[in-house]
Amino acid sequence: MATLATLVPATARVSASRRHHVGTRKSSIVSQRQRRRSTCVSVSAGEDDVGDAVKDVIDANEDMVSTSQQTSLESFPEPIRTLVESGVDKSLRFMDERLSIAMKGEAAGGGDEAELLEERRAAAIAEDEAVQMINCLKASSAIRGFGAARLIPRRDYALSELKLNDIEAEKLLAPTESTISGLRDLFSRGLLVLLGGYIFLAHPDGRQIAGLITLLSGFVAVDQIGFGGGMEALALDTAAQAMSPKYVDRLKKHEAAHFLVAYLMGILPKGYTLSSLDAWEKYNALNVQAGCAFCDGDFQREVALGKIGSGSLGKFSCVALAGIGMEYVEFGYAEGGVSDVRQLDGMLSALAFSQKKSDSEVRWAVLNVISILRRHRDVVVALADAMAKGASVGECVQLIEENIGDDI
Repeated sequence: MATLATLVPATARVSASRRHHVGTRKSSIVSQRQRRRSTCVSVSAGEDDVGDAVKDVIDANEDMVSTSQQTSLESFPEPIRTLVESGVDKSLRFMDERLSIAMKGEAAGGGDEAELLEERRAAAIAEDEAVQMINCLKASSAIRGFGAARLIPRRDYALSELKLNDIEAEKLLAPTESTISGLRDLFSRGLLVLLGGYIFLAHPDGRQIAGLITLLSGFVAVDQIGFGGGMEALALDTAAQAMSPKYVDRLKKHEAAHFLVAYLMGILPKGYTLSSLDAWEKYNALNVQAGCAFCDGDFQREVALGKIGSGSLGKFSCVALAGIGMEYVEFGYAEGGVSDVRQLDGMLSALAFSQKKSDSEVRWAVLNVISILRRHRDVVVALADAMAKGASVGECVQLIEENIGDDI
């Protein structure tokens, strides 16, 4: 699953408060203020002010700090330009170093509050420097693919148009989660059998049985409240990885699609893990789930201002649906990605989109995602294999640039 908030915020609520990825950020390397005209969707209107999302679309000129808007080499700080002039390899190594710091801040938690704030501040600075690096590489024409995805025009698309493009929405937008659900049911039945065996053999009294049930319930409550279900996710995902090669293959292609679509849409992946155990080993934190994380500073700044630009919303939608899109392209239906669909639904609900407006946004995103993934299926497969071997973000970027075709 992607964590866009990770562009795709793991939260389904739009607010100016920070939850992992949400919050304003400032770069340590000088970034310019630029004026731009954009179409924005207000997210601050009260319930009485919102009848339909269309009423929330306004034109506004905003002063924004946006590294992604820098287009000329002269607009970048000299240290960034110097690294780019030294070559792509050295630039991407620098980017990887910055992203490593950013990901550590992503998982930071506990400990002294002042140290925690300092670690997160350093992570935000490092992330902005990494984003400036990839944008400078783009501006220097050292890379082609970043932010270069060919998209279909924005308009209302009917369900019939998805079918004309050989897309069955019900198989794509309703993930089954069959592997994890099956294991959860299996574990539940196994626990009941163990409990029944204990009662049959040990003949405990009522208080002992009640105490055992209370203990198990407390364990579940602690996991759900304290770790966001991280312990359960770790157990189920580890079991699935060990028992189902198909699950492993599906998962790595799912995450590779998130990575590729985000990159082609102009969002730099911050890091990734392909299993809950990998996330635990890297970050020693149960609140970090397997999936991709992204450098989403521009999106966060729009959230902080109370407005989501139509361009940002389109990127959000496409990245959120990329994983299930690849499962559909590769296997004919989506199994994983329930959380991806929920967070997109949550975003559109938070924007007070009508059902018609929400359907239109999703259909536009689906058509774009499936088109991109069909064009670049071989790149996704190669990227998935590289990610399974632990390739860095910079190495993944190089792989994409070396294999992407002319029709991006």
